[in-house]
Amino acid sequence: MTSILKSAVTRRRSMTAFRSLLAAGILLPAVVGPARATSLLAIRHWSAPDHTRIVIDLSEPGAFTHRTLTDPDRIAVDVADGQFKMPIEPIPIDDGAVQRIRFNRLGSSGKVQVVLDLVHEARYDIFELEKYEHKPDRIVIDVKRPAASTPTIVPSTPRVEQPLDPGDVGDFLVMVDPGHGGEDAGRRNPDGLREKILALEFAQHLVEEINRKPGYRAELTRTGDYFVSLDRRRAIAEQRGAQLFVSIHFNAAPSRQANGTEVFFVSMKGSEDRETRELEKAENSADLVGGLPPRDQDTTDDLARMLVNLRRSDTVERSQQLAVHVTDSISRVDGIQTRKVKQAGFAVLKSMFIPAILVEVGFLTNDRDVRFVKSSKNRERYVAALADGIQRYCEEVEVPRLGWRIHTVGRGESLSEIAAQYAMNLSTLREVNQISGDRIVVGQKLRVRRR
Repeated sequence: MTSILKSAVTRRRSMTAFRSLLAAGILLPAVVGPARATSLLAIRHWSAPDHTRIVIDLSEPGAFTHRTLTDPDRIAVDVADGQFKMPIEPIPIDDGAVQRIRFNRLGSSGKVQVVLDLVHEARYDIFELEKYEHKPDRIVIDVKRPAASTPTIVPSTPRVEQPLDPGDVGDFLVMVDPGHGGEDAGRRNPDGLREKILALEFAQHLVEEINRKPGYRAELTRTGDYFVSLDRRRAIAEQRGAQLFVSIHFNAAPSRQANGTEVFFVSMKGSEDRETRELEKAENSADLVGGLPPRDQDTTDDLARMLVNLRRSDTVERSQQLAVHVTDSISRVDGIQTRKVKQAGFAVLKSMFIPAILVEVGFLTNDRDVRFVKSSKNRERYVAALADGIQRYCEEVEVPRLGWRIHTVGRGESLSEIAAQYAMNLSTLREVNQISGDRIVVGQKLRVRRR
């Protein structure tokens, strides 16, 4: 029901070893002052379609306990040897999952308490995040929304029982991915421009532009300021049956002279030039900054892995073609320089089985690029050119249209082989078919992507 990742196990083992040495006379007790209290420095919250995230900043890692209480429904988090170094007035949320956040000092116990008043009983995950770059140690609580009240990012695809005819499968679906979000602000400049906000604005306008084109449709991986893991972005695109994936970002550099748009497609080996490696590191750290709870890893057998590699080789080639078309189209926009197409080992692109690119619109550290992206007229011209590049790619390259079909499980087939055969990730195949493990039986009907 709940999951927790703690460094407390290591600390307990270290303390046990210390006590053994002390008892043996190898170490002498030292006179020390009182233990330093863990300070609660700040608290933030974001409302996503399927959960509400609360993040507590700590001065250092601290022992804590958590529990649910009823009448009324609430979650209580007690921090031992804690103190508040932040305002403790109640924080209203009222987003359908959490009503408000309250704070208590628990008498002489030395504990402080954070209480989440819930709208109704709810499942939740709680875990610790270690200090990373400018982020302090943190406690993260994700309160899940019940399915009935979950505001969906996109509607679910209707279940079909027969393969779809090519003429009936509908529009080209482009999944537009605004980079970063929530706890992960991405790049920022001295004037306060934040990548996560700009990326969402540009992505929203790109979706509108694509949706104006007959035969094309676009959707977003996130619709507001909340964290979406890199793997979840891929899963959203795959579950919706998207044919193309376009991730929108903004760049930054130590030199204020660096400027211009860059379009990347995936390199499974990573980049060889230093500048792009630094960019890879920044973009791939999103899960560490934004906060990703512990999870199980998919296991893939050898045959399935071989099929995956073959399909990814084709995907890399198609992604390069998409990047070239988009770059050529953007190069016609006055006011911003267009850099050459590059490859990079961006995690958000690596697991894709569809043509996928990452667009760094401009540098937030360059004055000219900043003036460009802040202009609504420039933004309209830029997203129009980006949408035209996508359209030209789809017209000149054979891109299969949206569709699902039914696969009947044959003797000797494994779930991972079927996933690879239809260019699906294993986790997506499970979710689409409501399968929790790897067990399938001969004759079982599975919903799969049209190849």
